[in-house]
Amino acid sequence: MQTNRVISIFGDSILKGVRMLAGTTRYGTTNDIDLESIAQQHDWVLDNRSRFGCTIQKGELLLNRQLEKGETPAAVLLEYGGNDADFCWSEVSARPFDEHLPNTPLPVFTETLRRMVFTLRAHGVKPMLSTLPPISSERYLDWITRDGLSKENILTWLGDANAIYRYQENYSRAIERLAGELNCFLVDLRSAFLEKRVLLPYLCADGIHPSDAGQKLIHDVLSNAANELAII
Repeated sequence: MQTNRVISIFGDSILKGVRMLAGTTRYGTTNDIDLESIAQQHDWVLDNRSRFGCTIQKGELLLNRQLEKGETPAAVLLEYGGNDADFCWSEVSARPFDEHLPNTPLPVFTETLRRMVFTLRAHGVKPMLSTLPPISSERYLDWITRDGLSKENILTWLGDANAIYRYQENYSRAIERLAGELNCFLVDLRSAFLEKRVLLPYLCADGIHPSDAGQKLIHDVLSNAANELAII
């Protein structure tokens, strides 16, 4: 039975609210995105099933499991791609002249996302997609090589550090294209970050997770999206 006031989120650490804790190299979950206040404003029941490190293939399994139980919310926001676009950097460091594939190759990512949209619609659930916040290649490269991986070898394989940004951007652009093709409601997190003149204050020291300022920016984007969704 569908509960029309339930909004589910299936995603990774971004919408789980994970960021680096101040003055440490540890991660923690904070409430700066404050999804609950957005849900309360619209009298929605929030069901956040985002998981740290989750890829879209794991997300599809979680989504199907929910639907098979008969749990059909009014809408589902899908926020994947960051972990899918990432690589096994220890293998790249060890073998910089080999071919290396991302955790989820882009064609597999796109087709899985497409399948999830069709699955949701088949269950009478409104699918929503989210673009990815941008990353800092330089910060992320420093982060992944902090404990001994060879930056020189990784750069040999990449060609240049900004290739990390470009790999991730391809996934966000694929999400945006698919939203247009399938007429899905799109939450454009990426544009909000790119509109900032200086990006780094909105990212943690690892270059990939939003800082407290970045999480507050995500709150604003989601709040505006919720206002738009409420009148559709």
